[in-house]
Amino acid sequence: MSMSIYYQTKSQGLTKAPTSQAVPKDATVVWYDINEPTKEDNQCLLNDFDFNPLEVDDTIHANPRAKYKNYQSYQNVVFHRINADDFKIQVLNIFIKDNLLIAYHHHKIEEIDTVLKQVKAHYDQDLDCEDIVLYILDHIVDNYFKYVDDLSDKVFTFEDEHGTDRSNKYMMDHLFDLRSDMIKMNRVIMPMKELIDTLEYSSGLVQDKRHKMYIQHIKDHIAKEESMLKTAQDITREIRDNFESYTTYRMNRVMQILTIVSMIFMPLTLLAGIYGMNFEFMPELKWHYGYFMCLGLMVIITLWCIWFFKRKNML
Repeated sequence: MSMSIYYQTKSQGLTKAPTSQAVPKDATVVWYDINEPTKEDNQCLLNDFDFNPLEVDDTIHANPRAKYKNYQSYQNVVFHRINADDFKIQVLNIFIKDNLLIAYHHHKIEEIDTVLKQVKAHYDQDLDCEDIVLYILDHIVDNYFKYVDDLSDKVFTFEDEHGTDRSNKYMMDHLFDLRSDMIKMNRVIMPMKELIDTLEYSSGLVQDKRHKMYIQHIKDHIAKEESMLKTAQDITREIRDNFESYTTYRMNRVMQILTIVSMIFMPLTLLAGIYGMNFEFMPELKWHYGYFMCLGLMVIITLWCIWFFKRKNML
């Protein structure tokens, strides 16, 4: 089985137990960490802890949204962390029942290992399950900084290198890649921010002054990350808008020139069309200077059109 069991008592720090039967009755915290669960683990979660079967089924088979639910006998909270490779969401399901904490996850969660080391290294006699959940949440939120900082650096570097570019299509491809990563980040940060607000104001996790200070600390961090991400999005939006505005201006300028050329050639085409009909009784066809007069008239019309459009500041 892939289930690890830890416990703590008033006189002993966090210790790993070989089986659930080895956990002493005076344990103040019992922590079940279920990583990459097997069928036996799932069956244990379903049968041994008296949780809502629908909630357990959602935990086992689905990727639930970031949420908090407070039942009469236990609490359920779902955190989202970020996969470094593709910015996809990795789900951490946590159940809290009295002094029992169950962390269920389909992927390895580095933050759990970090909290385990932290709790083992600094024995706290007053440690409870709520503290451990807040520690895990704090490390998950702090790890967002790696991705937000990296995106911000890429955006500022991009702005320095391409802020004045006007016709680089590869620049736009890179820009849209950055915006795609930011959208993925927002998909994680925004629900987690709402969850933290819920935990702060309407949950059983924040029970005393220490918890309130810690959740406020976490809230400040995610607010900073949200602000950094918004700034990066605003910069990319301005670069995109500038590029699109300049592209639209260039297109309008090209269309204006093509329209002017068309206007110049319209009377010339009319003359060419008239004298290209070759009717038998067209007197100019037999005139010795007719050809030169027609060319001269075309030149005069062309020069007049150019002068007219220049006067109107259209050229």
